[in-house]
Amino acid sequence: MSHVNQNKSRVTSRVRRLKGQLDALERALEGDADCLDVLTQAAAIRGASQGLMVELLGDHLRQHVVAEKDEAVRESEADHVLQLVKRYLG
Repeated sequence: MSHVNQNKSRVTSRVRRLKGQLDALERALEGDADCLDVLTQAAAIRGASQGLMVELLGDHLRQHVVAEKDEAVRESEADHVLQLVKRYLG
């Protein structure tokens, strides 16, 4: 079983929260909300997205890097994570 599936309820909860925040931003834009309210909502979305990424990345690191017994596989997984972090931060 995938580690993502093991934590499905936590991850799904974060995704639903993110979807709710995106819907709120759309409503704010459609309703001509104040600029500061729109920016605040956009910041909340970014925070929710980062929280989701941290949770997924942490689970992946624990499962596929830290717990991996085979050194070659561990190195390969670490390289994959590094490339992902570079794309995420870039």
